[in-house]
Amino acid sequence: MAVYGIGYLIWYLGTPLGRAPQLDAAENLVLAGKIATDTLPHEAFYRAMLYPAVLAVPLKLGLPTDDLPALASIFGLLCHFAIALGVARLAARLWSGPREKWATLLAGALWGFNPVALFYAVDVLDTVPSLALALWALVWWTRPGARKHDAWVGGVLLGLAVAARPHFLPLVFIAPLARSWLAGRWKLQLPDLMAWAGAAFVLLLLGLVQVWWSGEFRILPAQGPYNFYAANRPGANGKYYTQQVYFNQLAPGENPAQKEEAILYDKVRLLNSAPEGVYWDEQAWSAIGQHPAAWLKLMAKKAYYLLNDFDQYNNKTYAWHKAESPWLRWNFLGWGVLFVAAALITPFTWTQARALKNNVRCAQLAGVMLVFVTYAAGVLLYYASGRFRLPLAPLLCVLVAAPDGCMGSLRRNWKLFFFPLGALILTASNFFDAHDHSTFIQDELLSANAAAQVGDDLQAYDLSQWVLSDDPSRADGRRVALVSYFNLTLTDAKKYDHPSGWRDQLPLLQNLNLDDPTLALVAGVAHWKTGDTGRAEEIWQAGANKFGPSSPPAQALAAVQKLSGTASSSATPPPDQQLVDYLKVHP
Repeated sequence: MAVYGIGYLIWYLGTPLGRAPQLDAAENLVLAGKIATDTLPHEAFYRAMLYPAVLAVPLKLGLPTDDLPALASIFGLLCHFAIALGVARLAARLWSGPREKWATLLAGALWGFNPVALFYAVDVLDTVPSLALALWALVWWTRPGARKHDAWVGGVLLGLAVAARPHFLPLVFIAPLARSWLAGRWKLQLPDLMAWAGAAFVLLLLGLVQVWWSGEFRILPAQGPYNFYAANRPGANGKYYTQQVYFNQLAPGENPAQKEEAILYDKVRLLNSAPEGVYWDEQAWSAIGQHPAAWLKLMAKKAYYLLNDFDQYNNKTYAWHKAESPWLRWNFLGWGVLFVAAALITPFTWTQARALKNNVRCAQLAGVMLVFVTYAAGVLLYYASGRFRLPLAPLLCVLVAAPDGCMGSLRRNWKLFFFPLGALILTASNFFDAHDHSTFIQDELLSANAAAQVGDDLQAYDLSQWVLSDDPSRADGRRVALVSYFNLTLTDAKKYDHPSGWRDQLPLLQNLNLDDPTLALVAGVAHWKTGDTGRAEEIWQAGANKFGPSSPPAQALAAVQKLSGTASSSATPPPDQQLVDYLKVHP
């Protein structure tokens, strides 16, 4: 398990995405940097801040910023191993008996060698660290007896999981009952209520931190109401968040959903006096109330997507990255295998326990199912993405490891085989376009951006061609292609810096908004290198006017003026000699 995990980690850290995390991962790094440098704005936290705060600690201690992605990936892998240990411990507690050792090893291995779990573990995300906290809360709650200390510690761990990832909040509401059942007792006892006390302690502390920081008592991040609306609005697909406003460029670590929310709210601010969070909650419930049948259909689709084998997109599509990784592509483990196996074994486990009047095992099994259903219900309020449903997988590992799951008479219990048959249909079918590959273009673009960011321009250019072969109109893909090709002409002029190569890039400029100085520079270069010098100077002049006299297009304009001997005395500082030499080479 360790060899498999460490091998994948080393491979991943050698990829562009491992060296230059994108989207949510990049935002976590930016937030960690702001926390470490005391530059975080004094406003309500838009997203859960425990994970970025943890990442800020090594920065505070002097770790170079460039080393943080690798350290975060190592931390995620350690959390992955901690979950494997927790799953093994949970199985040992629930299935204690002659086959306890077998159950322990199987449960731990099913998680430790799970490629989906490993895929999420090494990303700079709060998913796996928060899951480690929540799972170990369950481990504490399986301790026998009714000691207040066990319930309290489990509650604290669950509260920390919520502070890292609010999707675990529904488990807080059933915490005492989960503690009682997981400990093997049907009857709730007073000490079990300490599970609430432990979680409340952490969440109250979180609210006070928000008061101290922003002047507002909040437990949940500010993004919650808009996410709830976006997940349940008319037109939502139930699988993943889809933008209503598109941005060709975002600042490093900028959250597109936050930017979109601000734009949409500004449009109605004058017509609606409700605070932003209240407004989006009202919009969500209004949409549900006006179209209840459509919403119920959406919820049914979400439930189907949640149980289907395909891991739905959330910043990344697992299926695309699995095919790209030699460490993942051969591994057959995944949601479908675990879910079908659990659907086969769990009914027999329950039947056997009932037949033997083993109330302890029945209660413990019910406790696992209670946690499963409660968390799943919380997920269905938002999206059924693979990242959101990942916390359900450890519970399946525990259920599959039940040592006496199939010991009952098969002839007497043949009807129980309808459960795995139904599970197989749910996981393997492709209704409602469950196996959606349309998001692969996002993975190609994400990888292209990362490759460009780390200076691997050849890979960035190749990946951008994949993007444009799927959708030639993608402005973001065209930008990566143009800038990467320009960089390639700088590093390997004989192979790339010639008129025919630049002529192939000209179609990418059609109807492209030159909204950043680098792109304005490259657009002018493309025309310059293909002989349209007048158009090149026109583009550079517009760029100089828009971005200032020291911008790249202004520098290019100064360079060609120097070459032609028409340099003005006012417009720009002296051009870079390397740029002058580069622009000398033209038809």
